[in-house]
Amino acid sequence: MIATVSSLYIYPDSDAPGQELDSVAITETGPEGNRAKKHAVHLVSVDDYVESHPKANIVLDMDSSGLDKLVGRVVRLGGCTLEITQAPSQCAGVYARVVEPGEVSVDDALLVAEPE
Repeated sequence: MIATVSSLYIYPDSDAPGQELDSVAITETGPEGNRAKKHAVHLVSVDDYVESHPKANIVLDMDSSGLDKLVGRVVRLGGCTLEITQAPSQCAGVYARVVEPGEVSVDDALLVAEPE
């Protein structure tokens, strides 16, 4: 374990503030109730979230440099598996593709799969 989930958010409308949740089902297209976006899930470190408030879905209690190093890796959060695909060009954090849908809750551990 290298981090835990600090906060979870969905953004049903593009102009509205996010809704903070204790847990959320992550579907193939992203968090349930989140508006459709190009990238299914947006993860960010707690420091970057506090500093710039990007519209991230999952806030992790880890250093942003550690999060950047996960690009190309597969991670498990609660009941879902994500592949970290890229860093955004315009904001902090990383984007992920949903490999296996499942429930994610605050305080769930981030587990990183060994590279193949």
